[in-house]
Amino acid sequence: MKYQRFGNDQGLILPLALMAFVVLGALAAAILSIGGSEAQIASNHLRTIQAQFLAEAGLEHAFNTLRTTSSLVTNANVNLQTLLSNPSLGGAGSYTVQHQKAGDYTVRVVSTGASAIGGAQAIRRAVMSTFFRSNDAILTDGSMTIGGSTGVLATGGICGNVHANGNLTLNGSSVTINGNATASGTYSNPGGATVGAGSGGGTPTETVPHIDPADFLAAATNLLAGHLDHLYQMTVNANGQGEVRDGSGSLLQTLNSGDTSTCGWKYTADTPLATWKLNSGTPCNGTYYFQGTAEVASTLGDDSNPWKTTLIATGDVKITGNPTIGADAAYTVHDSLFIAGRDVKIQGTPDNGYNGLIAAHEQFDLSGTGTIVGLIIGENALDTPGSLVSANTVNGNITLTYNCGSNPPLQGPLQILSWGL
Repeated sequence: MKYQRFGNDQGLILPLALMAFVVLGALAAAILSIGGSEAQIASNHLRTIQAQFLAEAGLEHAFNTLRTTSSLVTNANVNLQTLLSNPSLGGAGSYTVQHQKAGDYTVRVVSTGASAIGGAQAIRRAVMSTFFRSNDAILTDGSMTIGGSTGVLATGGICGNVHANGNLTLNGSSVTINGNATASGTYSNPGGATVGAGSGGGTPTETVPHIDPADFLAAATNLLAGHLDHLYQMTVNANGQGEVRDGSGSLLQTLNSGDTSTCGWKYTADTPLATWKLNSGTPCNGTYYFQGTAEVASTLGDDSNPWKTTLIATGDVKITGNPTIGADAAYTVHDSLFIAGRDVKIQGTPDNGYNGLIAAHEQFDLSGTGTIVGLIIGENALDTPGSLVSANTVNGNITLTYNCGSNPPLQGPLQILSWGL
């Protein structure tokens, strides 16, 4: 039987093959196009990553620069200023870093990285600070003894701690430490003082800020910029005479040894340090910077009219009277009371206690009866022969309260507070 063909399909293969070639060509073109784009995308991504790494390198360079030159933090401008500009990085690209003041001893740092090829840019920002805040009511970089009826309290249950980077000895059952009493060396509590559960020896050392009267003078000059007549600089000239200048440097008085200044300070020339002593009278309110030792030996002020002062001395600060002292932003350095380039020695019974930082470059010795709201720091530098104190001691009947809220102008190691885009 013979089959009959219903249609003629001759030549059908050729158009089908052509269509297949067209589809394959389109696919090949698409693949080639995507491949070319991927290369460009990868190149752009590489340049972006390079710019980001460069920006972060700028922040790290800035951190090291600010860490080694703390004045760049202290004297930062409120407006962005160039800190680092286009260092050579061997053809990888460059970065530019700016910084500006963002608070006390705190700066905002902006780093812009730029790749060498393609001009990609990335920005990284960080907030860095040398501001020091203590978690301890009493802190020393050496050894310390606490005795008598000393009480270290804490407002709100925090920061009533004491710490010694050396050895700590608690003498007497009447000592009460609201927080922890710790030492990086040995810890001794033979009298059964009341202490926190975390007390003991062998703990990590803690950062103790450098105590430099010159830093506090600089802070006073800045803080009292509108009231420089309330800042008194008591210095010694080349002839051994005492000079009294205001915060702007204007000479107010020249004193021979034995003379008394207008504000009641008696000047005594001596070596290696002169002495400025307040025996009586009504002293001027204000911040005092002494070249030498400052001594207060009288009862001054009262609760209704306290003496508004901060005392800063390159030598010792010695308080044997019972002054009533208050704070006022127009006269004093915030949260700062007695600052010594050598020792601080406090005796007596002040009526309303003391408020603020008590700090010594060398050692401190506190006794008598009274209350202190603030903190005590002893840097424990090498003891100067002939200075008032040779060991850090708190004795007598002293109640110290600290709540971590004190913000004196102290600087510690540079820290990064935040880091981001």
